[in-house]
Amino acid sequence: MDKYKDKTEKELRSIIDVLEKRVDELSSQLHIAQSADLSSSSKDLTPSDTFIHSISNVDDTTLRHLARYDEMKRINSIMDAVLNNLPVYIFMKDSGDDFRYIYWNETFAQYSSITIKDAIGKTDADIFPNDIDVERFRRDDLNAIEDGAIEFFEEYTTKNGDDRIVKTIKRSIPSGGEHPYILGVSWDVTDVKKTEKELIKARVKAEEAEKLKTAFLSNMSHEIRTPLNAIVGFSSLIAHSEVRVEQQQYAGLIEKNSDILLTLINDILDLSALEAGSLELTIRLIRVKDVCTHLYKEFMVKTPPNVQLILDPVDEMQCIETDWKRIVQVGENLLSNALKFTTSGEIHIGFTKKKDIIQFYVKDTGVGIPAKKTSTIFERFDKANQFVQGTGLGLTICRKLVERLGGQIWVQSKVGKGSTFYFTLPITQGCVLL
Repeated sequence: MDKYKDKTEKELRSIIDVLEKRVDELSSQLHIAQSADLSSSSKDLTPSDTFIHSISNVDDTTLRHLARYDEMKRINSIMDAVLNNLPVYIFMKDSGDDFRYIYWNETFAQYSSITIKDAIGKTDADIFPNDIDVERFRRDDLNAIEDGAIEFFEEYTTKNGDDRIVKTIKRSIPSGGEHPYILGVSWDVTDVKKTEKELIKARVKAEEAEKLKTAFLSNMSHEIRTPLNAIVGFSSLIAHSEVRVEQQQYAGLIEKNSDILLTLINDILDLSALEAGSLELTIRLIRVKDVCTHLYKEFMVKTPPNVQLILDPVDEMQCIETDWKRIVQVGENLLSNALKFTTSGEIHIGFTKKKDIIQFYVKDTGVGIPAKKTSTIFERFDKANQFVQGTGLGLTICRKLVERLGGQIWVQSKVGKGSTFYFTLPITQGCVLL
């Protein structure tokens, strides 16, 4: 029966229609044959003759009826096997008996986690856990009776709590009595719909990435031109100036812009190496406080008068095995961002030990980050403020470096209150620095 699994919707409907017609034909033929046999066997006979005739011919008549009965059983068995192996839900309800199920195929049983035995003779309310689903099923059944047939997409919850999405066709089938049957055929499209949603998300993400990339390239050209123009311009001024003080000022500006340009180039190279998996690490045993002290001393001279840089008390003996240069690079990026967005107040740096990890933090009292930005702030080319100098690569590099070293990085922030960036690193068991 595997050949039915690849059938199209049109072919499946055709198969069902043929099966329905075949059942009707066989039922009619059996009824006619039974009537003919009874009529021929009793024609022109007296009651006593009929009794004797029925006894003398019981074997032949019974055999004929049994043969037809066996044929019907065989056809029903084939039809049941086909219906059970079709990759669709097939069910039937009796509208005259509170819409109880009178047929439920194996495919429906597998997807719904409701066995055929548990479904037959039961109502939707008896077997489905979600009352909203039950009410919707009943409305659909009534609409099918009123309109003759309906077709729609719907979601339902299985007995195991799984959410499924199906395309359903319901038809009103005459039963020979006052109340019709409801024949239902459903195609499970859960995986298809999930794929569609994933494709939509991927497309949206790709479009957003393209926009960010365009914005990044535009911003990058500006970030490169600005220090280059300063370097070229002040170099020319130095050449034409004879005043020692002016030359020193120009030289300082050239050095500052050279550092900006060098940082920009290093960021691009580091990101390329990280994404290519070719960044080399130099792992050694280091004292964690030494990292914090190094960062504190480096940024003390860069901190404006209205901002206080504070190194919180830390465990002086705590050590880890990691790459000194890369940890300092992460700390420098986080502190540089804190200084950009903090015009007054405090910036704290430090770390705490939590089980088998070291958790670093950089906490500021700056402008903070909007909630919608905190989830994307570590993505490439993204910036919390597009008008502040920077490429939008710093936090991306931080995330990739921390992950490369076996840790995690995240941020907690509130607009107007400040931000706290955390990142963790694993502690190597037994590392001791004397």
